[in-house]
Formats: sequence, C-alpha cells, structure tokens
Amino acid sequence: SFGSIPSPAQEAGTTREMSGMDEKEHIPLEAGFQRIKNVGINPFIKMIEEKNGDFFKAKDFVSLYDHIFRMCIQRDPYNWSEDLYKRYSESIENYLKDTVKKNLEAARGRYERAYLEEWRTRYHNHARIVFGLSKLFMYLDRFYTPSTENVLSLKKQGYKLFETHIFREFSQHARDAILSAINEERENKEQDRDLLQKCVTVFVDLGYNLGGQNKLHFYEQQLQNDIVNDAGSFYRRCATTWLGEDSCSAYLLKCDAALNAETARVKAYLHKSTQAPLIEKCYTELLKVHQTALLNKNTGLFYLLEEKQNEDLKRVYDLYARYPEDLPPIGDMFRTQVQKEGKQIVVRTRETKQKAQQDEKHVLVTSLITLHRHYDTVVKQCFGNHQVFQKALKTAFESFINENDSVSKLLALYAHDVLKKGSKVTVGNMEKTLDHVVFLYGYIRDKDVFDHDYQQLLQERLLKRKCSSEANERAMIAKLKSEAGYQWTNKLEGMFKDVGLSKDLTQIFRKDFDTEKHCGIVFNVNVCTHGFWPSTNYTSSKTPDAVKLVTEKFEAFYNNRYAEREIQWRMDMGEAEVLVKFNPRTQVRLSVSSYQMAFLLVFNKKKIASFQEILDITGLKSDTTLSNHLLSLAHPKLGILLKKPNSKSLERNHKFQLNQNFKCRLKKITVPIYHIVKNVANPTIDPSIAIQRRHQIDAAVVRAMKTKKKMDHMALVNEVTEQLSARFKAQPGMIKKRIEHLIEQEYLERDPHARGVYNYLA
Repeated sequence: SFGSIPSPAQEAGTTREMSGMDEKEHIPLEAGFQRIKNVGINPFIKMIEEKNGDFFKAKDFVSLYDHIFRMCIQRDPYNWSEDLYKRYSESIENYLKDTVKKNLEAARGRYERAYLEEWRTRYHNHARIVFGLSKLFMYLDRFYTPSTENVLSLKKQGYKLFETHIFREFSQHARDAILSAINEERENKEQDRDLLQKCVTVFVDLGYNLGGQNKLHFYEQQLQNDIVNDAGSFYRRCATTWLGEDSCSAYLLKCDAALNAETARVKAYLHKSTQAPLIEKCYTELLKVHQTALLNKNTGLFYLLEEKQNEDLKRVYDLYARYPEDLPPIGDMFRTQVQKEGKQIVVRTRETKQKAQQDEKHVLVTSLITLHRHYDTVVKQCFGNHQVFQKALKTAFESFINENDSVSKLLALYAHDVLKKGSKVTVGNMEKTLDHVVFLYGYIRDKDVFDHDYQQLLQERLLKRKCSSEANERAMIAKLKSEAGYQWTNKLEGMFKDVGLSKDLTQIFRKDFDTEKHCGIVFNVNVCTHGFWPSTNYTSSKTPDAVKLVTEKFEAFYNNRYAEREIQWRMDMGEAEVLVKFNPRTQVRLSVSSYQMAFLLVFNKKKIASFQEILDITGLKSDTTLSNHLLSLAHPKLGILLKKPNSKSLERNHKFQLNQNFKCRLKKITVPIYHIVKNVANPTIDPSIAIQRRHQIDAAVVRAMKTKKKMDHMALVNEVTEQLSARFKAQPGMIKKRIEHLIEQEYLERDPHARGVYNYLA
C-alpha cells in the first residue's frame, strides 16, 4: 500500500471539481515537472545508486503521485500526459547515458569479473529505477498509454531504453566475459556461479520485460547460441585428445562426467531451455561423431562384452540412449558378439563330442542356457531392456540354434532330465532354469520338432511315474503355452488330466475286483485319450495269460462306465515288475517293459525258445523296437537271458533261455532298453513330424484359398509360409507338392486362363 492513492471514483470526482477551476490554478509543465524531478526522480535514483533503499517513502510517494495525477487531468491545453511521458523517458535515458554507460565503459577496461559485477549492478539498479518510476507515473498507464498508438507502457519503455542505449553496445562484452568464465570452469577453475547466474538473467529478463512472441529472443540470439557453439569447439578438441590417449572405458567416464557437468551448469546459472541444445551439441562432438571409432577400439564394445564389464556396458547404453536413433549400431555389434560366442559353443561342443566318442548330451544346452542367462541379464540390467537389444539377442540366438534340429532335440531331452525323478542334472533355481528353456524354445524356428520330442518324453515321465514334481510339470506347460499357444499345450494338459482320472478309475476298479486276491498281481492302468498322447505305430499282440483275467475284468468295468468308448491295450507303453526265480538260491524282482514281461513269461512254459517261437507265443511281429526289448534282456551287462549265438544281430532261428547261473546281490533290478538294433534309414526329420507337417500345409492352403477364393502361386506360397512360421519354416517345394496333391483331391483347380493361378473349389 502506498497511502491514500485515489480510487477511480475519487479520480472522477476530482475531475469534476477541477473542471470548475480557474485557469490560474492550472499547474504549468515546467514548474510541475521541476518539482517531480527535484523531489522525486533525482532523489530516488540517488537512493538506488547508493543502496539506501528500494522505494519512495510513503508520504513523498502519495504527494508526488497526486501532483502527477493533477497534471494529467487538466483540460487541454494544460493536460500534460504526453509531455510527462516524454519527460519520464528522458529521465531514464539521461540516467542511462550519464551513469550506466559511463560506469560500463570504465569497467570494460578492467578484468572480466569486474565487468560482470558492473553489468549485474547496472541492470539491477535500472530494474529498480524502472519499477519505482513506473509506479510513480502509473496514472499514465491507466489512461494515456493504453489509448495512445505506438506508445509503450512505462515499464516496457524503461526496458526498451536500456536495450537501445546499453544492451546493444555492451551485451557483446558481457557475453564474451560469460563465455570466458564458462571455459575456465570447464578447465576446473572455480567461478562465482551466483554472479554468472545474475549476469545471464539480464539476457533472459530483458526479453520477458519487453514481451513479444519469443520472450527468449535476446538470450538465444545473444548468448545461448554462442554458449552451445563454444561448448562444441571445446569438446571437439577434447574428443580428439581423449580418443588417442584413453581406453574406451576411460573415454566413456570422461564423457559421462562432461555431460553431467554441463547439465549441472545449466541448472546453476543458465536458462533451462539451454539444456537440450547444449547436451545435444556436446553429445554429438564427444560420442556421435566418434561412435564407430570408439566402439571398435581394442578396448571397445567387443572387449567390454567379452570381459563382462557390465558397469561400462551400462554407461555405453546410458550415454547413447539419450538419442535412441544411435542405438542400432550398438545393437548390431551386440548381436555379432552373441552370435560369435554361440557358434563357438556349438562348434566346441561338436568337437568335444567327437573326441570323447560319447554323447555329452547336456553340454550344449547348459552352455547355451548359461550364455542366454548372461546376455539376458546384460540386456535387462545394462541395456535398459531396450527393444533394439532384445531383437539383437533374439536374432543372434536364432542364427546358430536353427542351423539344424539337434538343438531342438537336445533341449527337449534336457527339459526331460531336469523334470524327471532322480535327475542327475544340477539345477540351482528350477523356475529360472525352466524360463531359460522356454526362452531357447522361443528362438527355435521348427518348433514342431521340439514339440514332438517333448511330448514323447512327457509320456514316458507320466506313464512310468518319473515326474519329480507335478507342480514343476504344470509350470513348464504354462510357460510353453505363453510361447507356443493353446493348441499344442492343450494336448499336454490333456495327458495330465488322463493320468489323474486313471488313478481314480484304478481305485474304483480295485474296490470291485481285488486283483491281488484273484490274480496275484498288483494292477495299475493308465487310460490315454487318443489325440492327446503321441501317435505311434502299434502292432497288436496276445494278452499274456498272467494278466488276461484282470485286463478282461477292467475292460468290462470300463465299458460299463463309458459305453460309447472303445478301449485298446497298448503293450508298447506299459511296464511291469516280474519276480524271476533263476535258481533255488537266486530270486530277483525285475522292473521291465510290458514287452519284456511277455518275453519272460514265455519261459514259464519253455526252457529254450527261438525268436520265432517267442513271436508265435506272444502274437507279436518283429520290428526294431521289439528286437531292442528282447536283446536288452540278453545284454552281457545283465545276462538275464542267454542267447545263442551271442551276437548283436537277431534272426528268427536264434535261441534264448533263462540264465540259470544269474547272480546279483540286489533284490530289484531295473532293466534298461539298449538301442542295439537301429533303423537303417536315418531321415533328417522324424517321419511322424513329416506327416504332421503335410497335414498342416494342406490345412493352411485350404484355409487361405477358402478366404481369397482365387490366388496366384507366389501369393499362396507366401501366405502359407506366414501362417506356419510360428511352428516351422515351410519350404516352397513342399508347399508346391501339397498344392498338387490338393488339386488331385479336387480342393483346388488351376485357372483355365492363367496357369499360375488357383481357384478354390467349394
């Protein structure tokens, strides 16, 4: 509050009163302004210069304001509003010329800090003077300046005069002094940041006070651009020196420190709008221009990845992630390194395997999991889990995992050994291990190869009760579902459901028929739904007499509960425990397959039996699988049966008998299946997988043609390849063969007018 300043209503009343005044009572211009100058303006400027105060005393202010007010409301030709505005401008202009300009000229000959102090003081004093005088003459801003063209407000006029008489002439020297101070600070010479902040504020504040579309015009044009360019020159010289002298790690540390220092400098005394162009300029000169040379140094990115320098790798990402368009070259180098290490593992494992002449089946998979675990951690912790590096990691693994299908098969086998009971595979964290298995599965192009083997091995674990943990099995299926989708994993869930229902059925059946009492055996059965379990070729056989009664009873029990279903006994999937009495002193319980049980039961009736006689009694037909089951019983490591002649081959006239001299300290032996006789044919792809692929290609072709009705050959091939890409890579030659097959089956026809075009036949 400045005392009793008249309100607009009071001013209107005063105007009415003044209208009745005699001309002799009018305040003359010269006399009136002389009072304003002597009592108000000059003492106020002196007070500001001598730092004795910031504003008028209330009593003086009210008196002077009333005096100016009276001079402005007089009737023409005694209304002095325009003249007072000019005298206001002249007073400020005289102050700038007589005091500010002289002091700055004197300071220009001294050292830079003294000049900056004077620059700060002059602007600060001028701002206080403009504030005080504009308040004193503020009646002009209420009526005169708003209604008069090309006349600035009192405040703007005051700053405009400063810009015209002082800023234009002295700002360049102030800018040079500020730039010099910044460069000295970059050379680790301490500077007065408070002084610099106030000097920089002159450039910013002047623009805001003058207004306009770009309020930072003076700051950007007169100071910011030079600060940015000066920083670019400084760091261009630094980069050349550092690149030749320092390692990549040391260079990155210096760049990080430099960028942090520039950010802190902006926060300390520059305007916040400077940060973006300044950091971009420094980044360009230090990192962008030298990216290739820096990262390809002997101590560059490849070295950091090989030596697992995660802290430096994170610094590389943090520095370059400021501008994401510069990340792809780093991603390419990362992919190259992962690809190189992956191929080395594959080659090294293959060479080790050849030298050792044995199947070190898990070396490759565990090495790949270790590699993936490491670089997945690098991507997440060092590279911010950025999409560029996720894609680089995926592309790298896909390149060497899909060279052949051996990784798919070994991965399924590894998962089997991890999940089965009594596993010898050392697993630190089951959850993370399964995650990495699924990650590797995601990189496999021909997923149906893994799917086939995994389902076969899951069948073995379920039917032979080898699952170490049902929770782990279900967790694995859930993880595979997220990667492979519902269609295939639905079969795996169906297999689990069958096993659970089979346990319930067995318990209900035992209540109706005591198998141990009536047949002398403990009977367990697994009822497997066709379509869920792996499909295999099976040769029917006679049910051995020892289990004939119990199987007939269960079949009747099952048909009574599910009349619409048909049950088929599968000897190739079962197992049994057989008590064998070799001689009066040796009696051993053997854990064998259902086939082997049938073979051993033959020797309850015959002392010596030829292979042909065994086939006749069991009702089985000779094949590779059957031969391996029989020869495993006669294997020299076990010697349960004696074979004549004692060879790996198996002919129909070869004879077998129970080994009467069998000796063993164990009461129970699990008989393994030795793959002694192998298939002559060794196809690249399992026949069952090849058949499944043909069906999938057929379905994809029909699905595409049913939608489009008419397609040319290349478009159809591309469409089918895209549809099947999630399961396997369909070869164009195979697709062409399946198209020909569908034409023969009259699902499609060739267009009579264009041979390369197909029409769908509804």
